[in-house]
Amino acid sequence: SHWLSARLHTPLANPMLICLGLVILLLLVLDIDYDAYNQSAHYITYLLTPATACLALPLYRQIQKLRQHPLAIAAGILTGVAVNALTVLAVALAFRLSHADFVTLLPKSVTGAVGMPLAEELGGAGGITMAVISVTGIFGNIAAPRILRLFGVTDRVAQGLAMGCGSHAFGTVRALEVGEVAGAMSSLSLVITALLTVAAAPLLGRLI
Repeated sequence: SHWLSARLHTPLANPMLICLGLVILLLLVLDIDYDAYNQSAHYITYLLTPATACLALPLYRQIQKLRQHPLAIAAGILTGVAVNALTVLAVALAFRLSHADFVTLLPKSVTGAVGMPLAEELGGAGGITMAVISVTGIFGNIAAPRILRLFGVTDRVAQGLAMGCGSHAFGTVRALEVGEVAGAMSSLSLVITALLTVAAAPLLGRLI
């Protein structure tokens, strides 16, 4: 997928998107039942949590940035979490979604290791939540740098916070490509966004 991405020179040739497409294609062509595939892949899925924890390393290396901008970082993450929740609420109200649909979409901007069990605990469909999380993450991974440039956001701290809060681990991967400062802030944003979403989701779930 990296080989193809390097040669096609288009945002749509994103390595993660290519990998997802190849897996789906193989499952269809080889007629592999999803449950069988999921059972075989659960060891890899289990690694999501420790892999996410490893993202703390760049934050540790850039801890001085956190000490320099505590209020701005806190305000950025809180704003991002609020916008994530209000966006899902607006969609749910506009399309008259059920409670189950609403809580399925609610964790769209948190990492899959947190979002799937959270949605299921609230009465949603974990499988659909994972699909929504993947779409959100891939979109952020592809589009975030261009959107940030469009709005003139050049500060590495702000870039990292936006990518982590909006696109969780997928955004953090892209932020690490931008630089270690952006990657560290994205890691921090990813973790705190997940924690705040877990804390707020039961209350938000009562709105619909």
